[in-house]
Amino acid sequence: MIPTFRILVLLLVAVPLLSAAVVPLFGRAARRAALVLALLQAGLTAAVVLVALPVLNQRGESMMPDTPGRARPIQRFVPEFVPGDPGYRGNPDSSTHRTGWTLLSFGDGPADRPGPRVQFYVGVDGLNVWLVALCSLMMLAAILVSWEAVADRPGPFYGWLFVLQAGAVGAFLSFDLILFYAFFELTLIPSFFLIGRWGNGPGRRDAARKFFLYTLGGSLLTLVGLVGVVLTNPLPDGRVTFALPDLMAAVQQRTGGPGSAGLQAGLFACLVAGFLVKVPVWPLHTWMPAAYREAPIGVTILLSALLAKLGTFGLLRIVLPLMADAAVEYGLYGRAVIGVLAGVGIVYGALCAYAQRDIKMMVAYGSLSHLGFLVLGLLAFNTEGVGGAALHMVNHGVSTGALFALLAFLLDRYRTTDMRAFGGLMGRFPRFAVLAFVVCLASIGLPGLNNFVSEMLMMAGLFDPRAGGGRVPGFAVVAAAGIFLSAWYVLTMLRRVFFGPPAEPPAVAGGPVPDIDGREGVALGGLAAVCLLLGLFPQVVLDPMEADVAVVAAIGDAARDRVEGPAPKGYVPPAPRRFRAPDPPPAGGGGGLPPPPFPEPAD
Repeated sequence: MIPTFRILVLLLVAVPLLSAAVVPLFGRAARRAALVLALLQAGLTAAVVLVALPVLNQRGESMMPDTPGRARPIQRFVPEFVPGDPGYRGNPDSSTHRTGWTLLSFGDGPADRPGPRVQFYVGVDGLNVWLVALCSLMMLAAILVSWEAVADRPGPFYGWLFVLQAGAVGAFLSFDLILFYAFFELTLIPSFFLIGRWGNGPGRRDAARKFFLYTLGGSLLTLVGLVGVVLTNPLPDGRVTFALPDLMAAVQQRTGGPGSAGLQAGLFACLVAGFLVKVPVWPLHTWMPAAYREAPIGVTILLSALLAKLGTFGLLRIVLPLMADAAVEYGLYGRAVIGVLAGVGIVYGALCAYAQRDIKMMVAYGSLSHLGFLVLGLLAFNTEGVGGAALHMVNHGVSTGALFALLAFLLDRYRTTDMRAFGGLMGRFPRFAVLAFVVCLASIGLPGLNNFVSEMLMMAGLFDPRAGGGRVPGFAVVAAAGIFLSAWYVLTMLRRVFFGPPAEPPAVAGGPVPDIDGREGVALGGLAAVCLLLGLFPQVVLDPMEADVAVVAAIGDAARDRVEGPAPKGYVPPAPRRFRAPDPPPAGGGGGLPPPPFPEPAD
């Protein structure tokens, strides 16, 4: 059955691309075709998630405590259900967690061995499985809320949406650095056309150009960083590799000494620049207001829920494992440059959100504030911070995407989201008001709803007593201030729009304006239900992440030891746990994968 599951993972990328080619052929019926194809992708994603969860949960349960005094093991990501996996000794029902599918080779040698080649290396692990599910969920929401809003050339519009989904899914699934970068860059093209062609205002073309140039410039710097990391961390035999698990091992073999973080600083700056632009983090956010304001509401949902997560996911998947010393030195510890930027962004975004009179822009700046908190959680570089941030990528995508989806209700009926034009909507549209209350309370972290658990986990990570000079608790205070400010501006908006004297602008269609219909109820009600389910059952999302979060946290612990020295006296770390990857067969056992280039040290 394993080869069948690998085909399903391959289809996660292939189906959106095929859908993008097919949907424009349906003309005016494109929206129905897009919905059917999005449901097909959602069903495929659900099948992959259901198959993967038992495997990923078992990995978490099989993590083993490190023995005191034992040499630190090499930490790697271990993707499951990799298409093209040759299997041990040629047995297709076994897994080597590698691929033999080569896209571009720079040398000779077996395709299933580490080497200088770009491979179609995709797979599922605890860090990406729920983000892939998020892509399918938000794609359905984007199609449903665009149902009435996009009447001009709907075929190409939905086609570009599928290309955007394919780029996001491919980037989340990639374990080859160049393949990740290719999918990462692919998202720029559909975003440019969707904003510039189907945007709402006269500034849509300028917004599209600004978005494209900003993100392209940052991404080119990221490419320089990726190539630099690969070239400066060759395998023991001198070859280079783009495969992330092998590169992680090479970096850990070569990293050491207090000066290593300084040597990484230039590459770290290049690597992180593109990710911070994509998130975005202050002051690299200046493309965001225009893009979010001018984009159609369905596109804004995908920009906030998916594209922003590509930036934070790049930090989690690439920057922390490959540039650990620099991430400690310039993150929240040492010089704390990135932490300061994220902290300023939390407060700046919240204050700008409060100052807005357009609800769409309030949500956009609020997203900037919440994403700064997410970056702080990642840079805490410990189990609670990384685990909370990984969970918050999903939670923020759902809650912020749901907030933008709610605005489609107002845009379809009134063509405005200016809160000064509304009042007393609770009595006018009770069903819409209930859903708006649920989503807004989720966004401010009300206990029992989704953002609460991930924000508390990140806060716990920021209170790590290992913080040099007490800086991380200081960042925790800033993050707490951001939570308070988010409640301030969201509740202020609810008071102005849903309470007080009744007021509403002229309706687009004239006549009585209806409450939420069936299509909107499915889109908005479904997202509100997910916010509730993630708040009540967060462990369903956290358990599959456990093994992979432990890998990142162990790399962070080792980096702090090198950069800051041993933990202070009296510090009691949580019980360390790690996942031990499956042992390879003996060398020469016949035709399968040889032992990894960096075997774990013997006990």
